[in-house]
Amino acid sequence: MAGKKTKQTEATPEVLELNYQLAELPSSQHRAGLAGLVLMVDWLKRQPNKQGICEIERTAHNATLRINQQGLEDLFNEVYAASLEEQVSTRLREKSRTKEIIPPLREEKRQQLDPKTGKSKEKTIYIYEDPIPKGAFLLRNDPSADGKNGLWIKLWRDVIWNIFRGKPATRRPFADRAKGAQPDDTGEVWEDLIRPWEHTVKLPSTYFIGAQEINAEDVPFRDRARYQFLLRFWPFTVQIYVPLVLNNKDELEFPGYVLAIPDVANLEVFCEEFPVVLRNRSPEPFRPRPYRPSDCVVDLAIEGALDTLKRLKDRLTELSGELSISDLVLGIDVAHVEKQGNNIRLLGSTRLDPEAAMIDEYAQFRNSLWNPLFRKQRLLNLVNLRDWHMGFDRLMCCLPYKQTIGNATFRRDARKSFPAEEETMNGENAPDVTTTDAPPSKEVLVYRIVGVYLSSKLKSKYDLEWKQEWRSVKDPKNKPDGMKDYQEKREKLAREAFFAIRSRTGQDFIDYFASTLCSVPQRRDERSYVALTEALLNNTDEIRALTMLALSARS
Repeated sequence: MAGKKTKQTEATPEVLELNYQLAELPSSQHRAGLAGLVLMVDWLKRQPNKQGICEIERTAHNATLRINQQGLEDLFNEVYAASLEEQVSTRLREKSRTKEIIPPLREEKRQQLDPKTGKSKEKTIYIYEDPIPKGAFLLRNDPSADGKNGLWIKLWRDVIWNIFRGKPATRRPFADRAKGAQPDDTGEVWEDLIRPWEHTVKLPSTYFIGAQEINAEDVPFRDRARYQFLLRFWPFTVQIYVPLVLNNKDELEFPGYVLAIPDVANLEVFCEEFPVVLRNRSPEPFRPRPYRPSDCVVDLAIEGALDTLKRLKDRLTELSGELSISDLVLGIDVAHVEKQGNNIRLLGSTRLDPEAAMIDEYAQFRNSLWNPLFRKQRLLNLVNLRDWHMGFDRLMCCLPYKQTIGNATFRRDARKSFPAEEETMNGENAPDVTTTDAPPSKEVLVYRIVGVYLSSKLKSKYDLEWKQEWRSVKDPKNKPDGMKDYQEKREKLAREAFFAIRSRTGQDFIDYFASTLCSVPQRRDERSYVALTEALLNNTDEIRALTMLALSARS
């Protein structure tokens, strides 16, 4: 039975019918909420012991919900299902207002390793019993699930508890149900829903990211009750990521969470395929932090949108249908949020529209690039519609060389990014041969010129040459005679040229490029020289960035 029944009159329907049109909903969170409502009603149908009416019909662009008060209670009991579980605390908890100690279930003595001394120390821990959201629908579609737990469901529960329900008072719908008590939220929501369509209610940040119940100017945030009802369900469709950063001590940190909110365009297809998208996520943990799934770790907040679009696009490709990604979602809204003290901070927000070319390019380097700094710059260039190499000059000039040309993964990613990577050492001084009137691209020209320079200097200065049989060497510990010396000398020459270029700009760089890198024979045709000369004069900074990247790739 519901916690708070409404007296039935002629004006109070026993069964309420709510019709929603995607195009009429005011935000992507509302549209994602409608998709979440469809998914949760479908999930509720599979559960036993249902007593009320809770049915939904949908097409591509609208949905109609038929529900009575008992059906609403059944739905909320599934949405806010929770269980009491033991949690470990390293200190005694206090009540926020009175600072009164909250007694634990029990105390235990445990041996813990001190990270500073490396020695084991005995510490007292306190066991408390806390409500934990179940999220049964998401648990069922968690590829890492093991019984009641999994990496993806843990990530979702952490966001519910730390972001959506960051304040203990907002956790009551879960806490009451975990304790077996019947909360009064069903009756309150039912009374709001049966009011006229224009009836409005408060809109706190519990339901809408970025909202405030009352802002600094004493203006309340309000929403139509039937629209706010949808906002209870969008957490079931949000994709959650964690941004990875290195702090000043070179330690990994996860500053908050990235919420990728799909702006649903086709309700029917989205709700059919979204559970499959969830199940297709990787169950592998992120090795440095094994409590997080590897696929949730991103370098930039906006990467959450790119990854979500990629997964949806991959699923549509599997279906071999006529729908494109832009037919499924209008875009992805991204919110970067973090709990700081008792407040939930919105660190940034943006939106990414579905562009097939951008998604495809992201898919190419999502897992092929290893260096976080390199990958982050490539992502910035991708979403800002810039050439892949833009911005690297500033990056390489500001950071210590050990993080760029002195870093093995940075050098590897530079090689992977150049279109000329497939060229062999012996072929780098081959003349330009093209089947069209167009000369090689700027990237290819600079890559070849740098390669020829390094090879020629190695030969003239150290009498060292690359040997083809070295290409088959896979184990770096078992290098043949001469290979180690060759690589060390090549890295030394590349590093010297890198430092020389990093300290030069404008005409100084042009002079160095012409007098040093082009001081050795370069078997380029006339068209290539003309194109390179024009680029040096008109796009000096771009050629400078490409040259430093090529030195990193060739070292």
